[in-house]
Amino acid sequence: IRSYVLQPYQLVKDLRTGVENTSPSSVLDGDLDEFMEASLSHRIEGGAGEAVADLD
Repeated sequence: IRSYVLQPYQLVKDLRTGVENTSPSSVLDGDLDEFMEASLSHRIEGGAGEAVADLD
């Protein structure tokens, strides 16, 4: 699950892993490598059912 904020600032945040990217245009264009790596790492570590607390 990812949260996309385009206004008033730009941020894409994966709510499961906590990974953030400040370039939503690149993510929307398909640059998902960091999100996929974090998701796979999160699953390997056994956190598949846990969500990251949103501190924002």
